[in-house]
Amino acid sequence: MSFTNFNEIAKSKNQVIRIMHVPTSTKVEFAAFLTEYSDQYSVGWGDERIFGRNDSVKPYQSTTRTISIGFDVLSPSFESARENMSKISTLTKMLYPVYSEPLDGSGGSIGRSIKAPPLLRLGFVNLIQSAGGGGDLLGCIEGFSFSPNKEAGYFVETSGELFPKHYNISFTFTPQHENPLGWDTVSNSFLTDTFPYSSVSENQGETNQNNQNSSLDSAAEDRSLE
Repeated sequence: MSFTNFNEIAKSKNQVIRIMHVPTSTKVEFAAFLTEYSDQYSVGWGDERIFGRNDSVKPYQSTTRTISIGFDVLSPSFESARENMSKISTLTKMLYPVYSEPLDGSGGSIGRSIKAPPLLRLGFVNLIQSAGGGGDLLGCIEGFSFSPNKEAGYFVETSGELFPKHYNISFTFTPQHENPLGWDTVSNSFLTDTFPYSSVSENQGETNQNNQNSSLDSAAEDRSLE
């Protein structure tokens, strides 16, 4: 009996969610059967109240981004269920940092110190990519939810070990952008034009400049008619 290889179909259409553990370059991929996707942007403002002024002063602080994603992992065969269980195990290990060698040389945990935090790179076509495009997005997650579907059931090993036929993964990803994000004061164009989804606006700066010039010309003409 033959089974559909979901992973190969997803790869052929580039519908794959890629995750890499930055310190070790360990990678894992999942077919993108999305159940959840949202990309939230939040602007932070200060709140300074001045005596005699009704409205508070709102100095700009930062713009932050949070990506929430969830997807199903399907296993039509015992072999694929083993492989997918190995993938979730790898992803779990990616939540841990890199440690130095132990001071006593025993190979244990005594005297180890953190050498690198568990930063990740996440990629999914143009919806999740580096600000500059062409690469995966650097960031971190605070954990994930692993939820086997009990209705789909499990493959059961002779030893009693269970391998889900279907499970869902969901997590929230906080990007750490490596490119400047903001507007150039001279050209009036965005500094990283491919941010965030590679939808580059052609001649963006030229258009803005032309609009600005048209406004100035119109104002000058209005004054000459007075």
